[in-house]
Amino acid sequence: MVMINSSVKEMNELIGRKLTLKAYEELCFRYGIDLDSDGTFLNFEITSDRTEMVSKHSIAFLLGQLLGAKVQRDERLRVIREKRITVRKTKRQYVNLLMVKLRKPVGENLNELIAIQEKLDNTVGRGRLNAAIGLFDIDKLKFPFVYEEREKSKVEFVPINEERAKKFGEILKETRQGRIYSKLTGDRPIVWTEGNGEIFAMPPIINAANSAVEAGTKNIFIDITGTDKASVNSLTTALIFNMQFFGRVDIIKPAMESKELDTSFSLGITYFYINEEHVSNLLGIRIKKMEIIKILNSLDYKTKTTGTDIRVTVPFYRQDIIHQVDIIDDIMRHHGVNNIVAREPKTLTIGAKLPYSAALEGIRDVLVGFGYQETDMNVLTNENFQFRKMHFNGSGYAPLIDIKSGEITMARVNVFPELLRFVSNNLNKRFPQKLFDIGYVLELDPKTDVEFANALRLSIMDCGLETNFSSVKAALDKIFKEVFGSEELKIDASDEKFKNTFIGGRHGTIIFKGKPIGMIGELHPRVLNEFGIELPVSVAEVSLSALL
Repeated sequence: MVMINSSVKEMNELIGRKLTLKAYEELCFRYGIDLDSDGTFLNFEITSDRTEMVSKHSIAFLLGQLLGAKVQRDERLRVIREKRITVRKTKRQYVNLLMVKLRKPVGENLNELIAIQEKLDNTVGRGRLNAAIGLFDIDKLKFPFVYEEREKSKVEFVPINEERAKKFGEILKETRQGRIYSKLTGDRPIVWTEGNGEIFAMPPIINAANSAVEAGTKNIFIDITGTDKASVNSLTTALIFNMQFFGRVDIIKPAMESKELDTSFSLGITYFYINEEHVSNLLGIRIKKMEIIKILNSLDYKTKTTGTDIRVTVPFYRQDIIHQVDIIDDIMRHHGVNNIVAREPKTLTIGAKLPYSAALEGIRDVLVGFGYQETDMNVLTNENFQFRKMHFNGSGYAPLIDIKSGEITMARVNVFPELLRFVSNNLNKRFPQKLFDIGYVLELDPKTDVEFANALRLSIMDCGLETNFSSVKAALDKIFKEVFGSEELKIDASDEKFKNTFIGGRHGTIIFKGKPIGMIGELHPRVLNEFGIELPVSVAEVSLSALL
């Protein structure tokens, strides 16, 4: 998730409309954006598939499309060959370069530019490991520029926000960026040098003071470097889109000194074909062809009629569009769910609850009675939360292909890490926080053609001063007694599968009718520290697929 902060006044200025808080709530509901507000300030929560949505300008652009309001954006895009910039072979072999000519000096937009950089670095760039951005005031520098590796002993410059020159070791130990990203340097650090031989950056760690972007900056030179081509290109695409709100963007093709280097960046224009029948079959409503074209054009798609079909050109920055269904989903959002007229279903039978549904409802009733609140966590997540922070062995999971963001790289194998993540994002809320989630995970299943199968899980989490193993077990005992009519619930404390995740002697495998169906325990402080949680946390996770 990406959080974008603004205000009603600020968003109104960007969109060019005087909208109320209620209007923003309705627009966000219409587009599936979570909005939190105190009446003055707006906090937008954007899903990770929309990698280009990292600034208040891009949010204003999106909401403006739904209103028919055009938010100013310079769509001109040139490719310039610049022989005065040389890129040499380094361990960060993927290099994209941009030049931005601003409509006006940076001024009050400086914080916004830094926020865009940090959000893209942390999401698409996976903490600068796969890709990272550097922003430079090109008017402060002298050509030619060289991107190359250098011996540690020959690295010395004045880092940004510092007053004196520092050597390589001092930069890593004495600057904030150096301490955070020191592991990305390797044996031979990478540097950018200008015409006089001075270093103006050490990607992906820190820039030099002599190239800093400031309020008076008019022209920005940008490098996007990394070890993963898809991440570098994805980040570049999102960056181009967001920088077009500030000025004209040029793609720079430098001189390359190695065939192993790659700056083959492409906007990757994609075409799809849809028609009235596609839209009608999927949405259940009839939208005329000309209305479809009008909606798509307002959403920045380009359209061309070919017989009964519409050829749709996807905007270069919409990396989330991978199928015609995604385009029709946009049509539905613009049309508005509330504008779809409800119809009474034609059925000859009387509905009733399935035993399966009745059991789930019974579980919910028991947990609500114990003071728990139900959540609905995302099935897609990443290895960092599922494994590394949990100190759990990361094997037997389903990774995603064609990853667009480091936030979403796999399907979850356990639910409780996502509940812990939820708590860590709500540390400013009232405690205790008692949560549960009934949802699916992907489990290994060699019998299926894809070797994985959906499995329904119940996950319970209690975070507070007085939480302990017994508080969660009491809720489980009640569930098994009330819902499954059994008190046969045992804990096998000898199972060490989660020994690094839980406190020793305070966890175990849940056994029901002789079979393991889940786990329960108190999380170890080492895990809680990973999430910045200072209160005790007890969890239990049960396979409902095994029970139901």
